[in-house]
Order: sequence, then C-alpha cells, then structure tokens
Amino acid sequence: MNWRGILIVAVMTGTAASAREWRSVDGSRTVEAEFAGLKEGKLLLKTRDGKATVFPANIFSNEDQQFAKQAQVTLETAVKAGALNLQVDQVLQEGTLCRVITEVLGQKGIWTASGSPFLMLSSADIATERGTNVLARTLYHAGSRTLQALDGTQSLIQAYSLSLDEAVTAALQIQAVSGGDPAQQAPLIVEPAMEKIIVRGLGLPIGKGYFITDVAFAEGSHPVAIHHEGKDLPATVVKRDTKRGLALLQCPGVGVNAGTFVSRGQAEFGQSIYVASVTLNSTRKSLEPVTLTTGIVGRLIDTTRFQHDAPLVPDAIGGFVLSDRLEVLGVFFSPETRILGKPAPASGALAPRGITECHRSELLEQMLSGDAQGKRLPGVPELRRGSIAGDKQSAADLLRKGCVLVVSSREIAKTPPAAKTAGGAMPPGAATGWSLSKSGTRHNANCRYFNAGTPCQAADGKACKVCGG
Repeated sequence: MNWRGILIVAVMTGTAASAREWRSVDGSRTVEAEFAGLKEGKLLLKTRDGKATVFPANIFSNEDQQFAKQAQVTLETAVKAGALNLQVDQVLQEGTLCRVITEVLGQKGIWTASGSPFLMLSSADIATERGTNVLARTLYHAGSRTLQALDGTQSLIQAYSLSLDEAVTAALQIQAVSGGDPAQQAPLIVEPAMEKIIVRGLGLPIGKGYFITDVAFAEGSHPVAIHHEGKDLPATVVKRDTKRGLALLQCPGVGVNAGTFVSRGQAEFGQSIYVASVTLNSTRKSLEPVTLTTGIVGRLIDTTRFQHDAPLVPDAIGGFVLSDRLEVLGVFFSPETRILGKPAPASGALAPRGITECHRSELLEQMLSGDAQGKRLPGVPELRRGSIAGDKQSAADLLRKGCVLVVSSREIAKTPPAAKTAGGAMPPGAATGWSLSKSGTRHNANCRYFNAGTPCQAADGKACKVCGG
C-alpha cells in the first residue's frame, strides 16, 4: 500500500483519529498531529492544517512508536471489516452492549440482529438507550473483556470504539496492566440488574398509516410498535410536540381507517359532554369496551386545551370527549407504564369527579403539518368533521374500534436495596453496593468494614468471610 492509499483509507473511515501530541525520543520536540499510517518504519502524520508529512518512526518516543504499531493493526482490521450497522442492547458502566444488525430484504427500516454481543466503549455518538440504531459506522477494536452475567456465568466478548485513538489507548492500557499475563488481558465487566418497562397507550389513526398518540412514545430512542392483529409492527416517530404532549407515528403496515375526530364547533364553557374512556383487558394486549360518563366543560384553558369534570376509569389509557350532538370535542391520552413481572393495576372503579385536561380535536389537524411552513404530510387527507351516527354508546364503540394500541419497551437499571439493621429497619443514610479494602477484600453494605468511599463491582476482589461480599 502506498502513502496515497493510506491517506484515502484514513479519509474513508471518517474521523478515525484525533490530533495527539507526538514526542521525540529525547523529549525536546513535539508535534500535534493525527495518525494516518505506518509503513516500513515510516510514520505518516496529518497536522491540523491538513498537511501530511512522513517521519522516520524511530525519531519518536517508545510510547509513540508502540501507539503507531497498534494503531496501524487496528486501522487495517477496521477497514477490512467495513462500515457496520449496530443496535444498543444494554447499557453498562463501561459503555453499551451492542449487536450487528442488517436490514430485512425488501422491508426498509426493519432490522434483524445477528452475531455475538460486543462492548462499545462510551461515546457521545451513541445514545445510551436500549434499541438505538447506529448506522454505517467504522468500529475499531479495543481489546477483549470478560462479561459477568446476572447468573454469575462469564464469557469473553470483544470491545470496540468509534474512535481509533480511544481504541488504541484502551488496548495498550490493558496490555500494560496485564504485564503479559493472558489471564489479565480481558478485564471484568458486570452486567447490571435491569428492569424492563412496558408502556402501552392509545393511538388514533388519521389515515395512510399515520397515528397520533402521547409524546411519551417519542421520548429518547426507545423502539415503538403498533399492536395490530396479534403482532407488534415497528413504528417510527415522524413528529413530536413536547409542549402539547403529542406525537405523530407512522406505521404503513397497519391499515386502519381514520374516524371522525373533529367537531364542527369548539367546546364551550358549561357545555354538557359524554366522556368515553378506553381501557386495556387483562392481557394488556387489546382494548376493552368503552366506559361512558357524563359531565360538563369546566374551563377553556387556551386554543388547544380544555378541562371537564366527568369521572374517569383510573387505568384508562385515553379516550374521547363527545358533545350531545355526538361530535368529538377533544381527546386525552394517559399511557400505562408497567414494570415487567409486576401485577397490572386493578380495573373497573370510577374516579370521583375532578378536573381532567383534554386536547381540543382541532389540534389533531395541526399535528399533520410536515414542516415549519405548515405544509401537509403527503398522502394524508383532511380529517373528517361532524357527528357520529347512532346513539352515544354506538358512537363511542365506533370510535374505540378505530383506535390502535401503541407499545414501547425500555430497560432501566434496578436500584440496589439499602442496608438493613439487625432489626430489619433501614438506617438513615444507609450505604449500598460493595467496597474494596486495601487488602483486596470485598465487603457488602451490611458489613462493619464497608467503606462507601471505595466503591467496587460485585465481583472485584475476594469476598469477606464475615459478610460474603
């Protein structure tokens, strides 16, 4: 490979390296430049002004020569592998566990994971949220790690970085600490205890595979799906309005017709209303028949919101406010958040009369503009206006049949339990976790030798014979 080829490779891999200080053997001279290649004892460096210069490698310090040798091997391996797509599976203290993903043939935007999980070192370019897709990135090998799973089993995994400098530095640090001992060349990382959170809520179809729902489904990069005909079909967030608390999703695979969601006139203070509350069944995978209650419009907040005093089912995930002419005056969303493995809340009882805030139905139209100029999303017709045929119960049932269930999942680290006294009470300010003594003994928070100032992982050091670590 000639020098021109090496420079082309460096450019193709993006910001593969950042400028670092290179020091001469005697330490008298330094140069700040990016690593660009090493060949036949010649080091190619690229300075901040974009100039590439070739230096004899042996004029630099032993540390810099070692860095250059490792960087060249790492760079060649990354170029050979090419750009990859990956997905975040889990967040660790050291970075994120990821897997390589590929797009399903003929199904744009639908990805499938393959291969063994690997550690991606912490990076500002990767959102630390499960389900995040990172596309077309060059990965630089940063050594091996030993992953201790929650069940205590250990497995060898590979570590990577999006930065060549970070990958090389991490690999060299491991080599230095291990002292050539193969048993020490894969530092231990521990899988955290996680809780899986499931969020379910109401989605309103507004035509051509578009759905309006609560903004909770557009937070972060959590995967969102529409549950339809027994399947969870992936949806994408098209628009989010955090001020009003709404989000617009797109899921072309769900062909539910839009209902009549907009009234011909706005809600008025003191107006009599019907409220149709939508709840989930016992499996949390389909919608129950609506519950109808009555009340009045108690307050007009602004042009987008109003309040009413009709009682609601406490675990309703959303619903509609109807006028006595059976026109939809407003909608409300109240997603259910559950920790997987814990029982669902009891259902059925009505809450006492209070104040409930709703979105005016006209706001749904505003969510359909695709840009700042108010241009309408392509292929989405205007929402139908007017009353819904039939009596109030049949109108509410018709609205419910036009709704879909929106589902999102995410994981959060579980908080370790606080230490307890002999009597079982939690002492004020009790410490949690493990600490490591100077002798390398691990103590848990119940032990009298515990020291919160020296935190460690659960498997660091030797377990204390008194507390078991």
